[in-house]
Amino acid sequence: MIGRWARLGGTLVPVFLAACGPLVRPYYNRDAGGYIMPDPSLTPTPLVPSALKGRSTGADGLRKAAEAYLGVPYRFGGQSRSGFDCSGFIRQVFAETHGLDLPHSSAAMYGRGESVSRADLKTGDVVFFKSLGFVDHAGIYMGGGYFIHSATSVGVAYSALDAPYFGSHYAGARRLLSAP
Repeated sequence: MIGRWARLGGTLVPVFLAACGPLVRPYYNRDAGGYIMPDPSLTPTPLVPSALKGRSTGADGLRKAAEAYLGVPYRFGGQSRSGFDCSGFIRQVFAETHGLDLPHSSAAMYGRGESVSRADLKTGDVVFFKSLGFVDHAGIYMGGGYFIHSATSVGVAYSALDAPYFGSHYAGARRLLSAP
């Protein structure tokens, strides 16, 4: 959660907004006897994972457009090169590559397209995550167990679907495009 301030009747009050994805932070591991940092290969990274380098997917235009934004910072409500939130990033990539006009809300996107099982994910499917019972984050699946998204911690980056946070908060996937 990210704290913001809003005016309510002339008084400033804190407003807590759900952010896109987790901040990378230590987590408690009982077996280790304390807090540990997640494996660096499973945290958001602005680098293309080695498993995806040189790999053709049939959705290379979408991948190229998405990767052109790697490293662009996170900005709540953003949809431009100066900053993206998760749904703004997805909206921009799908508008550029396929002319789709998607809503600027991951929860609203979750109601679009056809449902896809985790075992049947294809490059270009949109993966969704939830916390507190609500879909609050999304990214574009790129194959090999990785998706690209705008994370609060690093901006547009790749993450592994089975990273500790994402694996436990996975809500489902939707196919917005016909399979290549």
